[in-house]
Amino acid sequence: MSDDTQQKADPAQEQAHDADDVVPVATVASGVLGAFFDELEKTEGLTDKAGKLRALVLGDGVMAEPAIRAILFPDAT
Repeated sequence: MSDDTQQKADPAQEQAHDADDVVPVATVASGVLGAFFDELEKTEGLTDKAGKLRALVLGDGVMAEPAIRAILFPDAT
């Protein structure tokens, strides 16, 4: 068979195969929040609170203001 008559692979099939090889990211939001918590952990005085916020928001999926306030301002509750 000559090069002119050979069939080329279907790009959709190639993309489907490549998609199987890629590890999916949970969500863009979790990536952004994770980066935020990484930076927050580097801030002096907020390391312990950043860990608790990460567990609350990313681990438990809680975005409620009262729960976040309780971590940020424990003396106010």
